[in-house]
Amino acid sequence: MRPRVLCLLLACTGTGSAGMAVQPASHAGRSTLKAVLFDIDGTLFNSDEIHLAVFQEMLQAQGFNGGDRIDKRFFLERISGRQNARIVADLFPEWGVEEGSAFSERKEARFRELAVDRLAELITPGLPTFLDFLAARGVACAAVTNAPRPNALLMLRAIGRDEFFHPLVIGDECSNAKPHPEPYLAAMRVLGVDPESCLAFEDSPSGARAAVGAGVRTLGITSTQPEAALAEAGCAVMISDFESAQLWQELRRWQLDEQELVTFN
Repeated sequence: MRPRVLCLLLACTGTGSAGMAVQPASHAGRSTLKAVLFDIDGTLFNSDEIHLAVFQEMLQAQGFNGGDRIDKRFFLERISGRQNARIVADLFPEWGVEEGSAFSERKEARFRELAVDRLAELITPGLPTFLDFLAARGVACAAVTNAPRPNALLMLRAIGRDEFFHPLVIGDECSNAKPHPEPYLAAMRVLGVDPESCLAFEDSPSGARAAVGAGVRTLGITSTQPEAALAEAGCAVMISDFESAQLWQELRRWQLDEQELVTFN
């Protein structure tokens, strides 16, 4: 990618109440940005292609769909971003809890096996620079995910950020996982911030509904899902990655720093 220079005029601008979080915000009265809440799968990494391959393999072995492999459309509509327990209950309603949990554990172990050597190449463009940008300005960064903890730690270690995100909120460890807002509410409770001072990044409708339901202005990453699906879930702005001009336009709405130049390579 050729060098690209964006001039950032980061001014204090506005949001309204939590109920306005899903609407394009005006500039009036926006709080200082105190925290950014990140999903992991599909947001920090374009990892859904690995999840798709694993589900195709394992569901075919179970004889699901008559033994035919599921396609990407099925994956996006029925699997992507959802909690394992909900996926299994949807696809195999006849299974008991133990059988469903065992399938989920095998699936996640297979994901880790395939992902460990590929994650570095799947990092969302611009992520390291954006994280450094936020850290330099004292903006807290949390990770909020429906992935199990071993997966989340594997992915964060792949970018050398396993201690960077605080808190790391795991959906299965909350009273409710995404699409319920509880994981995002839990992150904000730990950080001691309100929704009006946060941004969230999500790539799935399930995750976006959770963040929006918690009152957080949410940016949709179009790594896997179409813009229309993310907009329907409440995302206020769509970006392709962390180098997107729309992201930096969004940051102009928040009080972060003086005018400056940021160069991306």
